[in-house]
Amino acid sequence: MKAWWQQLNSREQSLVAAMALVFIVFIFYSAIWQPLNNSLTEARSKLVRQQQLLSWVEENTALYQQAKRSGGTAKLSGSIASVANRSAKTYKLTITRMQPQGDDLQVWIDSTPFTQLLFWLEHLVNNEGLQVKAIDLTHGDSDGEVKVRRLHLTRI
Repeated sequence: MKAWWQQLNSREQSLVAAMALVFIVFIFYSAIWQPLNNSLTEARSKLVRQQQLLSWVEENTALYQQAKRSGGTAKLSGSIASVANRSAKTYKLTITRMQPQGDDLQVWIDSTPFTQLLFWLEHLVNNEGLQVKAIDLTHGDSDGEVKVRRLHLTRI
């Protein structure tokens, strides 16, 4: 190898040395730097997802604790519309339209998280003395969301 190196003229030795340096940098980048950088990026995105999950759990734990404290089935206090409106605000739902039909109520809600809707319906049944007669759902604007095309509520 030493004999081969010495038979090269100085220009060829410079080119071989430069290529060796480029090759070493390439190996360092592809074997060490890039995997480390990818691992850091994945760890950051995992941290963000875990923080979002934690905030969702904390938010829904508070709703669960509130529902648990209120206990069993309660008698309806006020009209169905007022109960639905008040409790929807508690569960961060936006009712877009309500239509009373005798003692019943029809409700429409634009895109909302499905889990929030379930918590709200559970609250209405277990704590407010209402019953879901019928519900018509479609896909919401993003993943995990639904649109309530028609929710028919009645007194138990």
